[in-house]
Amino acid sequence: MPLVTYLPSPQKWSVKYGFVLDMPLQIFPDSVQTVLIDMDGTLIDHFQALYRCYKKVAQELDEVVPSPELVKRSVGGSMPVTIRKFFSEEKIEEAKNIWTEHFEKIHLEDVVLMKGAKELLDTLARRKIKAAIFTNKTGRHTRNICQNLGLADQLELILGVGDTPYRKPQRELSQIALDKLDTDAKHTIMIGDSPFDIETARNVGMASFCVPTGSHTQEELEAAGADKIFPNLQEIANWLA
Repeated sequence: MPLVTYLPSPQKWSVKYGFVLDMPLQIFPDSVQTVLIDMDGTLIDHFQALYRCYKKVAQELDEVVPSPELVKRSVGGSMPVTIRKFFSEEKIEEAKNIWTEHFEKIHLEDVVLMKGAKELLDTLARRKIKAAIFTNKTGRHTRNICQNLGLADQLELILGVGDTPYRKPQRELSQIALDKLDTDAKHTIMIGDSPFDIETARNVGMASFCVPTGSHTQEELEAAGADKIFPNLQEIANWLA
């Protein structure tokens, strides 16, 4: 079995002793029935296309172009949240319109599958574990990307922004995903790369598995309380195999 980092999660408690215990949520390969997978920074690297959109907005509005490093550190909560970190409130609506128009044109460009992504989906299919994409990326664009990459047939569900009134980490969105997949939280893993994904899992009692391949480091994921941290998706596939 591959080396796994076990970390404390604040969602655990002890009824017997009457006090909170910082214990990782325990889940084992044989008990997994469903896996929810984040998109950007987890399943795919789409950063170059995303950054080109922020750069386009800054140029169109005659603003300072944010650095790639700053943009990468900020993504995860969806564009309407992230874009407010770079542009003044009076320009936000115009900025969102420019970003959206440009992303529509380039959203199938610069898409790179993360290491182990295909192996993970193959392992889930072989073990008959339900696989779903669960993202703050726009649902329509996510479906286009998955179809273009040839992944759509391996996915039970693709749920993103615009498909419901909610976004991660709102509990309502997680519950919708679980209901659509006819599963429950205790048999579900949320795989992601950010504290948004950890909070999303925690809000409904799912296990959070994280990879430091996106916008946050292993140390930050540890501090946020991920249940397990793997170096990449290949190691999660190995754990599930």
